[in-house]
Amino acid sequence: MIVRLALSMMLLACPALARQEPAPITARDGQAFKHKHSGFSFPPTLIGLKRVQGREVVAPQLDLVFNYRAADDSEEVSVYVYRLTTGSIPLWFDVSRRVVETRKETGTKTAWGAPTAFTPPGQANASALQLGWTITGSDLRSTSLTLIPMGDWLVKIRYSSVAHEVASLQRRTAELIAALGWPKRIAASPGATAIADCTDSLALNGAAKPVASNGANMLLEAVMAQMAGNPDSRKKAQKTAPATPQTWCADRAAQSPVGLYRPTGTRDRYLQSLSDSGIALLTQPSVASALMDDKGDPTWSVSLFTAGRTYNFAARDRLPLPAQADAILKERPTSSAATWGDRQISIDSDAMK
Repeated sequence: MIVRLALSMMLLACPALARQEPAPITARDGQAFKHKHSGFSFPPTLIGLKRVQGREVVAPQLDLVFNYRAADDSEEVSVYVYRLTTGSIPLWFDVSRRVVETRKETGTKTAWGAPTAFTPPGQANASALQLGWTITGSDLRSTSLTLIPMGDWLVKIRYSSVAHEVASLQRRTAELIAALGWPKRIAASPGATAIADCTDSLALNGAAKPVASNGANMLLEAVMAQMAGNPDSRKKAQKTAPATPQTWCADRAAQSPVGLYRPTGTRDRYLQSLSDSGIALLTQPSVASALMDDKGDPTWSVSLFTAGRTYNFAARDRLPLPAQADAILKERPTSSAATWGDRQISIDSDAMK
């Protein structure tokens, strides 16, 4: 059975998050199941494998998965569709790669070369990444990981086989990608390459402390989070001033309990991956403080990105140590903003007392 990485222990301890158990998805036999937000569809069969189960991980269809399996259980494919709220394809591919390679219960994996980029259906750039592994110490012989951008969504494919060696599995992966139900129109995505390691270190200066809350800043942080997570707002911004795609590097040297990534060329901010489904904690100099033209010392914002909501925690007096993430996530957020649906903003009045 192929399963997604469970949420990190830090995230499970976060009081801000309501626990939502994955719900079964009922799909009619012989008919494709269409993802209502993107138009992507899961066919009833895929390269001879039967669709056997579907789960809605985050409602309403912000994160869902269908499995396909051979009749003799010799092959299994999992196809995930979930929101891209922060980061990039190379970053989230690296997170998922770490999950594959560290799951020792499914054997020892040896990568078959380096991640390769390819042009997915309906797109003009080599915006997707893929990698295969040979497996020893398990009944499985090979496995592969594919990550494809689809506008505001990510399509992730995990394919494992008892029978196929890795080269054959890669060829079959190309066939199944072509057989999936892609939307007629897909927003352009930049070309992708495997993420590089950071060449310098974080500019850390001891443990960070929370600063006194400012009501105006809290509200502005929430409004900005909502706008950043709103697909319509992003499309309008890109039309008026197309942004240069943000590149990231992987900070392998940082003493962090989870994967840590930084925008290339920066030392004063970072993203910590809390699952391989796009959930992340982002720490950066407070944009709200800069826009409000605060005359005091600079502060750092800390935000938790989930599929449908962004949570903001109390600002810090300096860049927090990565090891402080656990303690921060146990705090009560000062504000939050829905980035899907009703666009509701919440402010913690107690934080302003």
